[in-house]
Amino acid sequence: MSAAQSKFVVVIDAGHGGKDPGAVRNGLKEKDITLSVALKLGEMIKANHPKVKVLYTRDKDVFVGLQARSDFANRHKASLFISVHVNSASPSARGTETYVLGLNKQASNLAVAMRENEVMLLEDDYKTTYRGFNPKSTESYIMFDLMQDAYINSSIEFANLVERQYSRLGKPSRGVRQAALWVLSQSAMPSVLTEIGFISNNSDQSYLKSPEGHREIARALSKAFSQYYKRQTATPKESNRSEESKSEGSADSTDTDDSMADSSEPTEPKEPHHEATRVEQPNSTSPEGRSYRIQFMALSKAIDTKDKRFAKLGKPIRRIKDGERYLYTCGDTESLAEARKLRKQIAKQYKDCFIVEYRSGKRIGRVQ
Repeated sequence: MSAAQSKFVVVIDAGHGGKDPGAVRNGLKEKDITLSVALKLGEMIKANHPKVKVLYTRDKDVFVGLQARSDFANRHKASLFISVHVNSASPSARGTETYVLGLNKQASNLAVAMRENEVMLLEDDYKTTYRGFNPKSTESYIMFDLMQDAYINSSIEFANLVERQYSRLGKPSRGVRQAALWVLSQSAMPSVLTEIGFISNNSDQSYLKSPEGHREIARALSKAFSQYYKRQTATPKESNRSEESKSEGSADSTDTDDSMADSSEPTEPKEPHHEATRVEQPNSTSPEGRSYRIQFMALSKAIDTKDKRFAKLGKPIRRIKDGERYLYTCGDTESLAEARKLRKQIAKQYKDCFIVEYRSGKRIGRVQ
């Protein structure tokens, strides 16, 4: 985001509220914890970043529907949506996990999605609002398999920053995960839902009950936001320096948790290993061997480059294996101007795609 662009707006969403208490244990209610953390987070962001506009989906104990939360963020043209929740499962489960949109059929991820989406049943005429979606039916979740989150890269980038900050608190991080969460699917901006602990676990419950625990969680989220905001508002020169530090393997590079089975990497990845194999070879290079491609996705599993999801891109897709993940690029041109045009075209479907420079088939790095 450049200085010429509109003001950065972050919408903080305190999960549940009003007639919906969320998870409850020993008199402790999720809705109270999330509101406390959300308000503290907002104040920290305001103090650290006066130019950022902070908005809340709720700032008191009131019920707000899932669709209304997304609509609020969309209406205010939010730059980032952060939904704060508390987890609940077996007494042995503990730690944090942060979700981005996606259909992951892993039982634990689906259980979280069902529990969080079930709130819509408390709304009047929910069948009309949610177009017949039944949060209790596994069949209803098939629709998410066809959804393409245009902001997946940025969402995962922020989610990784969040989980890294949680880990620095000494809290067990269960990583970044994907789930079919309605509130994320309807938000037209990078969005995450973060579960800050298990109310069903004695250790986590004690932490979630304490005001200091609330402050620590809010502080971790605030630090993650500061890192993300700095990257999003960096000048091209600053971005290039950041990319160089990442390619050198700095501690601040972004990692994807193994629990995330079908996700895109958020930031410029480290250089692919020499043994990486390309599905298709470059077909356009300058006399100096320079060419430009558009990276639009990185996944932990291989997808056929002729998959129907790529049909609208209208250009050959290349898949490169980079360690445990696969990088996907589109196009191959020796003209940077043409690459910029192509990036704008692809950005209609993949908002945070970017240009990557290659020389003689070797990846050089991201181009601003």
